Amino acid sequence: MPSPDSTTPPDAAAWLARAQALAAQATPESLAEAARAYECAITLLRARPTTDLALRRDLALAHLNHGNTLQQLASPDALTASVVAYDAAIALLTSPDFAAQPAAQNTCGAAWINRGHAFHRQGTPDALAAAVDSHRAALAVLQTLPLDPSPATTPEAVFNHRLNLAGAWMNLANTLLDSPALARRYSIAREAATQALEVISRDDLPSQHPAAAEISLLARRARCDALGHLIFAVSDPELARDLTEEAGDLIDDGLALVGQWEQRGVPHFRPLAARLYHFGAQLYRLRQPHFLAEFLLEQLDPEKNSDATPADSNLHAIADEAVATTLQALRAPRIIRSDDPATQRQVETLRALQAAALRLAELRRTHVPAATA
Repeated sequence: MPSPDSTTPPDAAAWLARAQALAAQATPESLAEAARAYECAITLLRARPTTDLALRRDLALAHLNHGNTLQQLASPDALTASVVAYDAAIALLTSPDFAAQPAAQNTCGAAWINRGHAFHRQGTPDALAAAVDSHRAALAVLQTLPLDPSPATTPEAVFNHRLNLAGAWMNLANTLLDSPALARRYSIAREAATQALEVISRDDLPSQHPAAAEISLLARRARCDALGHLIFAVSDPELARDLTEEAGDLIDDGLALVGQWEQRGVPHFRPLAARLYHFGAQLYRLRQPHFLAEFLLEQLDPEKNSDATPADSNLHAIADEAVATTLQALRAPRIIRSDDPATQRQVETLRALQAAALRLAELRRTHVPAATA
């Protein structure tokens, strides 16, 4: 957003500041007012000479933020209008005059990402195809930017480049997962999410910056969603086992990352933790039930993990459902053979889950407040 002492005319700067303040309130009324304020600023900026590069970049930023505000309004008309705003920003930033400016290219990549997100939210087959194209266009821009500091590139700029590049890969993965018309979407989504993790994990960024941690967790969620479909689609048992282990590692590392941030007083990753935990519970229930009890207790039992969260009622609900469903399946009538290793494993799994059920009940009584009428 332009500052009051930028090359932006004072009146436009005032409209931009007003728009930003209104958008920050994030109510439907304030967002509508913010969109109108951006329109006023854009009208004033367009009246200025187009030879001024700084002013043209301010105009592109105004279009970008106008699009973001419209997208927050979320109505069908607002989502359509947001795409128009992003297109205006992209048209300005793809000028050859900005080709040698990494900051402008990074902003252009962000506009492509947000354009893709606006199409994704529309949800139609044509819109989803347009979203995929937008995220791929973002990648084409962002992959040209430096990802390591240099005399010409500050660490802050590199961090922003990595965030946007990883975000483009992650958003591509999520869009592919929601695009049933696209062939091989799960395999391509898995690869896109993998690319996102590789970019954002450099220099251990997720352990240092909350924004990087969020992208890492979202990319893990997308990759797990893709793996969940692939695991049950393959016919090769060994490949299915490898995919299951890959998913398990993603879940374990993601939950550990959430624990690290919660130890530092950052609790807002808990919904993502619940999503990963639910996926893990289903994964182990269906593919490796002999590991289910251990997985469930690892996140809820402080005696097993110092980062456990025994007061999380959502995790308890997920654990209780997984244990009950698995116990029901294991208790189904069947022929028991004492000399059969598979039968012995089932008996051991049954006992482990029965013990886990008792421990979960104890943890819930101790740590989860009783519901009030």
